[in-house]
Amino acid sequence: MDRTHLDGHQNFYWLMVGLALVLLWAIVRPFWSALFLAAVLAGVFSGLQARLARQLWGRTGLAAGLLTLLVLLAIVLPFGSIVGLLAKQVIQVINSLKTVLQENGISGLVHRLPGPVQEIAQHAIDAAGGPDWVKMIQSQSGKAAVAASKFLSATSRAVVDAVLMLIAFYFLLVDGRRLVEWLEEVTPLPAERFRTFLVEFRDVSHAVLVSTVGTGAVQSVVALVGYLIAGVPNALLFGLVTFFMSFVPTFGAGSVPVVLSLVLFFQGRTGWGVFLVLWGFLAVGLIDNVVKPFFIKGGVEMPGAVIFFALLGGLAAFGPVGLVAGPLVVAFFVAVSRASVAAPREAS
Repeated sequence: MDRTHLDGHQNFYWLMVGLALVLLWAIVRPFWSALFLAAVLAGVFSGLQARLARQLWGRTGLAAGLLTLLVLLAIVLPFGSIVGLLAKQVIQVINSLKTVLQENGISGLVHRLPGPVQEIAQHAIDAAGGPDWVKMIQSQSGKAAVAASKFLSATSRAVVDAVLMLIAFYFLLVDGRRLVEWLEEVTPLPAERFRTFLVEFRDVSHAVLVSTVGTGAVQSVVALVGYLIAGVPNALLFGLVTFFMSFVPTFGAGSVPVVLSLVLFFQGRTGWGVFLVLWGFLAVGLIDNVVKPFFIKGGVEMPGAVIFFALLGGLAAFGPVGLVAGPLVVAFFVAVSRASVAAPREAS
């Protein structure tokens, strides 16, 4: 076979590979985020599923079903409830602001603030442009309400994705081993290097998800206890804010109780304000040093700044699912790098 025919065959082969990838992406694209999260969770829970199956006399399907129920009760339903509560609170605030602005103007809104804050708010309004700025705020209130309604309409899609994720999670736990063996056959990488990559990605993903998300969850629960004790309004909403702030380097979860303590000071509740400051520094802030080493357990910890920008980039690229996908993309890069270094070392 001459060189021309060989080049033609290679070009045709790569054309078919490209076409296959495009068609595969067209199939996976509508629910890729659900499959992605299911695959990551299945990797994290695979060890627990194997141990549980042994305890159940080898009933792999039953063990997978119990873990799927656990994910539903411990992750999906609580997170969905929190998002629903957040959406409800946002809409209530927008509608309340819109009503006050329509009936009493910006002055009515300012008068509802605590006494020490009213003067500061009035100076800020004057510095921002006075009446012209107020008219602009009023004209934008309708757009804010429309944006909130769109946010609510997106919840139906989130419910569908959650159901698909749970179904995929179950089948990946049941048939995960056979899927890995099939990927070994169809992937052009050597079997040893492919398995090395899977192990590295599982370990790094476990460290990112469990240590970062788990630590943030523990901090938000501890903060929520403090909010309930101090009588902070909308304590669940601020507990969610604390969870997201736990990903922000420098400030962290402890900054939210400190900010809320200022509100209590303005309301004249000095004692509870001091309590929240101490609770933020001693309970919320220091528990990070206690729980994070427990969650990592020999894994790879990423710097806080890397996780923060991975979250921002993930949100910009993938939407809400980017809160998980962003750090895992970085974890994927780390896993590929470590696997590429480990494979030559094993070969030697």
